[in-house]
Amino acid sequence: MNCQELSDRELVDLCLQGEQQAWTEFLRRFQPIIARVVATTIRRRTQPDGALVDDLVQNVLVKLCDRDCRAMRSFRWLNENSFRGFLKVVSSNVVQDHFRKPASRLEGGFDEEDGLDVPERKDFVHGVDTDVLVQKLLACLRKLLGAEEDLEQNLNIFLFYYVRGFTAKEISRLYPLTIKAVENTLLRMVRIAKARCI
Repeated sequence: MNCQELSDRELVDLCLQGEQQAWTEFLRRFQPIIARVVATTIRRRTQPDGALVDDLVQNVLVKLCDRDCRAMRSFRWLNENSFRGFLKVVSSNVVQDHFRKPASRLEGGFDEEDGLDVPERKDFVHGVDTDVLVQKLLACLRKLLGAEEDLEQNLNIFLFYYVRGFTAKEISRLYPLTIKAVENTLLRMVRIAKARCI
């Protein structure tokens, strides 16, 4: 089997089945992406050095494989590129966690964005089978917004926030968008979903 010819989804599926060749290809294909995001995220705080980048790349891989690859098993595929976006968010979060100091919270500082006006996840999906809701919402939103140029990006933003639990700040690191632009996209998608899909 030539794992290099597999799509990302096929490769991840084989990894989750424990195929050693697939894991070798996983590292060949995705470790450079993870390392690039790790180095870029470190650079926002300090000058990255090779040892720190290597350590944090390993932390990302540990996080992905933790608890029988729980994060990867629960990942929802929206399109072929969505897994790469997921890896970028996980990598960025691992670096942010590394630099986050408990003392900053005691001093009144925090890393999350202020004033998020988007409905809370629990309020939006309360009492509903989330899997069923997500599939219905995606089908409905695709139908209503099908002509929009940035449809896939908007659906990804919606899923990252309401299904994967990322913050608007984390999502803004994936796309060339401000936190406010992410919030506005989420608000618009929620209004459309509540008015036309639910």
